[in-house]
Amino acid sequence: MPKDLISIREELHQIPEIAFEERLSSRYIIKQLEELPGIRIHRFQNSTGILVEYSHGEGAYRLFRADMDALPIAENTGKACQSRHPGMMHACGHDVHMTILIGLIKQVCTEKPAKNLLFLFQPAEEGKGGAEYVLAEGLIQSYSIESVYALHVASGMPVGTVSSRAGVSFGLPQEFDVVFKGKAAHAAYPEQGVNALDAALTFIALMNTDIEDLKTEHRVIFHIGKLESGTVRNVVPDLCRIEGTHRSLERSSRDAMNEFIKQNSAEASRQTGAEASYDLLCSYDPVVNDELLVQKLQEQCAILKLNYLPADPAMTGEDFGFFTNLYPGLLFWLGSGCDYPLHSDKFYPDPACIEPGVKLFYALATI
Repeated sequence: MPKDLISIREELHQIPEIAFEERLSSRYIIKQLEELPGIRIHRFQNSTGILVEYSHGEGAYRLFRADMDALPIAENTGKACQSRHPGMMHACGHDVHMTILIGLIKQVCTEKPAKNLLFLFQPAEEGKGGAEYVLAEGLIQSYSIESVYALHVASGMPVGTVSSRAGVSFGLPQEFDVVFKGKAAHAAYPEQGVNALDAALTFIALMNTDIEDLKTEHRVIFHIGKLESGTVRNVVPDLCRIEGTHRSLERSSRDAMNEFIKQNSAEASRQTGAEASYDLLCSYDPVVNDELLVQKLQEQCAILKLNYLPADPAMTGEDFGFFTNLYPGLLFWLGSGCDYPLHSDKFYPDPACIEPGVKLFYALATI
C-alpha cells in the first residue's frame, strides 16, 4: 500500500469535524486532488461536500461515496495521530472512508480507465442526513448515473474480509422527542399539581405494549436514550422530556411506530392531564443493495482473494439509502481489524484495511 495513504489517513484522523462543519477536511481533500490530471472538482453551494468528476468514457456514470463527518466523542486510542480537536473523534471510521476514496481517485488518474466516474465526499452522515442535503442541490442528478457504491469499515471483522447482502442492508432509523408539560406543586400536596413525569411513564408503558405486539410480526427496536424531569426531590415535576429512536426494516413498521408515538402521547395526556407534544426528527431511507451488484462484489472478492461473508440486515441507520432509493446501489462492510465497536472512544481501524478497500472500489469502477 502506498505510504502516502497511511499518512493521509493519519492526518485526516487528527482533524475530525462534526456534521456540516467539515471545512478543514474539505480543504485537505481538495489539496490532495487539485493537481491530479483528468478530473474536475465541483463544490456544493450549501455544504462542505465535494463532487469529483472523471469523464473519460461513454455512457452513464458510476458514483462512489465516502462520508466525511466525525462524532462528538473524546478519543481514547492513545495513537500518535490522535484527534487534535477536543471532544471530537473519527469513531466511525470516516477517516478511512475518505482515504480509500482519495486512493481510488489517485489510482484512476494514474491508470486512466476509459470510464465515466463520480466520487462524492459527503458531509453529515451521522444523524444529519447529509446525503439528502447534497441531493437537494441537484448537482448529482445532472449526471446520468447507472449505479452507486459505498463501503463502511466493520468492527470485529478481520482485514481482508468483506460482507454484504442483497436487499435491505441498513434499516430505517427514526429519532423522536416527546415533551410533557404539567404543573409544579409540593410533594406533600400532589393533587395541586400535574405530574409530567407520570405522564412520560404512562406514555412509555403504552409504547412498550404496542411495540411488543408489533414485534410478533416485524423486526423493530424502540429505544429511549434520555429522559429529563424535575429539579427538586420534593416538588411535583412540571416538565419531562423524552429523547429516543426507533429502528425498523420496513417503511410500514416505521410509520406504525410514528403513529404509536402520536396516539400514545395524546393518551398519556388524557390520563394524566399533562400537555403533550412530540416531534419526529431525522429519518433515513433503508439502504437496499441491488442483487446484481452484490453478485459482482462477490466475483471481485474472489478475484482479489478477499474473504466474502453474507451479512444480516443492520438496524443502524445509513443515509446512503437516499442514493439507493434513486439508483441501483451497493454498500458493503469492510473488515477493519479492530475489535472495539463503532462509536467507541477506542475504535481505530488497522491501516492495512485501506489497501483492500481501494482495490475493491477500483475493481467495481472498472469492470
